[in-house]
Amino acid sequence: MDPTEPVVIIGAGGHGREVADIIRHQSHDGAAPSPLGFVVDREYLTPEIDYELPILGDWTWFENADRERISVICAVGDPVVRKRWVQRAMSLGLRFTKVISPLAFVAPTAVVGEGVMIFPFSVISTEVAVGNHSIINTGSNISHDGKLHDFVTIGAGVHIAGNVSIGEGCYVGTGANVIERVSIGSWTIVGAGATVIDDLPEAVTAVGIPARPIKTRAR
Repeated sequence: MDPTEPVVIIGAGGHGREVADIIRHQSHDGAAPSPLGFVVDREYLTPEIDYELPILGDWTWFENADRERISVICAVGDPVVRKRWVQRAMSLGLRFTKVISPLAFVAPTAVVGEGVMIFPFSVISTEVAVGNHSIINTGSNISHDGKLHDFVTIGAGVHIAGNVSIGEGCYVGTGANVIERVSIGSWTIVGAGATVIDDLPEAVTAVGIPARPIKTRAR
């Protein structure tokens, strides 16, 4: 894949527009892709917003696009929706890029999967693995030897200590903290400001200090 080929952003909500800003920042720093525009179902558009980039169309836009000359990023914050849209993009044979802010630090030994979005002032430390199509929001820290599986969303200002495992599709809310060697099961939500000190099972919502499950959730 040509690292300078234009990027189509799937999703034009607040998260998608922030991702567009990161791509533009990347392009200012040298050989990097430029954002081509947004693909989104019209029902999700907000008329009063200035999207700056063009709205290319809905999913049918890809039917006539030169798919060999573009890459895509699925810029949707909700892990459930993001997985569904990524699977749709894969069925169309689209190729994914990753979007990493020049203001983030990613250790040389970290492994970052395809379709990942890493926002400004985040730190991805030694031997961290970030799964495909995951999001690390602004000012979050992932300490050494952490394992984030696919479709994880880490909110802004989250602090994750060393040797933590976070399962597929987890959503860790803004300002949460996770101590070392904790495991969080797939598709679990950790509420904003929570502190996780014990393992959490799959598909629950956990809140508080310390974080405790308060309900199970459907995916």
